[in-house]
Amino acid sequence: MLNEVRIVDLSRLLPGPMASWYLRGMGAEVIKVEEPRIGDYLRFSPPFRTDGSSAWFSAINAGKRSLALDLKSDEGRGHLLRLLDSADVLLESFRPGVLARLGLDPEQLRKSHPRLIIASITGFGQEGPRRSEPGHDLGYCALAGALSLSARHEGCPDLPGLPIADLAGGALSAAMTICAALYARERSGHGRWLDISMTDGVLALMSPYLAGTAAGHSSKPGGDLLTGGWPRYGLYRCKDGKLIALAAIEEQFWKALSELLGEPAPEDTTQLAEIFGRQTRDYWAEHLAPACVTPLLELEEVLHAPLHRSRGVLRGEGEDQRVAPTFFSDREFVSLSAPELGEANSELLAL
Repeated sequence: MLNEVRIVDLSRLLPGPMASWYLRGMGAEVIKVEEPRIGDYLRFSPPFRTDGSSAWFSAINAGKRSLALDLKSDEGRGHLLRLLDSADVLLESFRPGVLARLGLDPEQLRKSHPRLIIASITGFGQEGPRRSEPGHDLGYCALAGALSLSARHEGCPDLPGLPIADLAGGALSAAMTICAALYARERSGHGRWLDISMTDGVLALMSPYLAGTAAGHSSKPGGDLLTGGWPRYGLYRCKDGKLIALAAIEEQFWKALSELLGEPAPEDTTQLAEIFGRQTRDYWAEHLAPACVTPLLELEEVLHAPLHRSRGVLRGEGEDQRVAPTFFSDREFVSLSAPELGEANSELLAL
């Protein structure tokens, strides 16, 4: 889908590299530009594989090429500018103004490289009162109201299991808008500068809840229809201590649940819990699948679980624990490894 698209990725850690991981999986070439000697900080972040490499880094940088450049030097900037002559996308996640201080002002790049798409991922966007403030995923989710939805223990919500702002507000938003900008360029011939705010990205995810609040609905943490306040939509413990997820929202699935149970499904969480406690998780998952019942899988189980699609399984094979979603068109991508720091320097700098 994105074959012959070249992406130069200056970002590090999660949001930017995850965005270019999606794009690489759709066929794009990704050149990961890293600081010499140190590289992406995620290279040194746990959990580690048995070969000493970061499991997270290895996963989201699979199939990319690493170029080590000192962007604070004239030589490094010169190499990057020449590389941009053949690039379609420049992806970066510096704070606003940093790229300009490096001598790579996006407005100037737009003039010198009019077809280039520049995607800037930041916490709060290029403008506004918080533009220069530091931040991380938890803070962006807090500001967008996402943390207020969860049930609270001693008044405090549990931390999200996923870094929502990084992976959805940043990475997915960036990948989606980059694809849209590439499509628009095919028609106009012009690139553009994309201002991607992770906080705005989480706010977009919060739109239904914010609309409900604006309409006068008062949300109860952990007590709304989709956050624990409805027996038809929740998690239930089974006889073996494992959990199932019940999501019988529509009436047809609720009726199917009663038929499969052989008794009326009670609209009461406690009574439902008693029923599901009679059998094991896997028993219920097999027998109640037509009623929107699925097993809650632990991460170790996910690695070996079929995805119920014909095109792939998430699997960890010894040292090569490489994971890629099955929607990627390039199936070879699943078996690619992450690059060593600067391994493409001799090839790319010789061009």
